[in-house]
Amino acid sequence: MNVAQLQNESFALLANLSKSIGHPTRLQILKSLCDHGGTIEGEIVAIPNTAPSTVIQHLRELKRAGLIKGRIFGAQCKYSLNDETLVVFKNLWEEIILPLQSNTK
Repeated sequence: MNVAQLQNESFALLANLSKSIGHPTRLQILKSLCDHGGTIEGEIVAIPNTAPSTVIQHLRELKRAGLIKGRIFGAQCKYSLNDETLVVFKNLWEEIILPLQSNTK
């Protein structure tokens, strides 16, 4: 795989992860998970003014993107932040987006 292909894959992954957090409810879910030590067990996270069914839809999207892992439904629900994906996201952000800032000065 050449450099251009690797760069395109990195751009595509960063775009996909960015899209997955592109809704305020999803950011609230991630923040709530962080506030609970990274894992919630036996309940669906409560987001003010948001129906549980809507929260579940957003949890599904976060899981699809790999930002959370675990079981979302049923009495045995347990889901947590996926640290590996979050590290990849952070690294891609630092590699691709932060340098743009220094070029605008």
